[in-house]
Amino acid sequence: MEPKTTRTETAQARRQLIVETAAVCFIEQGFHQTSIRDIAKRAGVSLGNLYNHFQGKAELIAEIALLEAQDLEALAEQVSAASDPSKAFDRFVVSYLEHCCRPENIMLAAEVSSEGLRNPDVGAGFVKNRSKLNAVIAALITELPARRDAQPTVSPAACAGFVLDLIEGLALRSAFENRQPGRKETGSLKAVIHNIVLS
Repeated sequence: MEPKTTRTETAQARRQLIVETAAVCFIEQGFHQTSIRDIAKRAGVSLGNLYNHFQGKAELIAEIALLEAQDLEALAEQVSAASDPSKAFDRFVVSYLEHCCRPENIMLAAEVSSEGLRNPDVGAGFVKNRSKLNAVIAALITELPARRDAQPTVSPAACAGFVLDLIEGLALRSAFENRQPGRKETGSLKAVIHNIVLS
């Protein structure tokens, strides 16, 4: 016999549904074009029920940032758990590129970036996520054997930032061109990144 769902579990499931629905609405309609009423209707909850969980769209964006943090944390854990820093670094480049190239991630990033320029509070959670990822990659860069022997002039933190910029930039350009990066392009990306890391 299945245990009964508690009131807390029901509320948490509804909250999760609202957040996921908001993300879909922001991706499909845009942040400004989406109203709280739109989200409530699509989620199948009353407006009052939605407001019981979130005061507005800014709170929903903050919650979506927490979901992104979970995805990136899983990616960071894969990197940290690897025994070979060089292989882990190459694997990260490919995995993060795949993450950034997902259509829903690209659309959401575009919406958050646009709105974040008007209201920094909206993008705060995503900036925090990127800073944490930057720190993980900077730590990995310091462990690369070639990096230790090369006496580089660029700090690991700066290198990590440029690595993320390149990956995200390629993902965005590919989206504009309505395609996915090919194997040769990904290989070239890794080669350029290695040059940056060893600079």
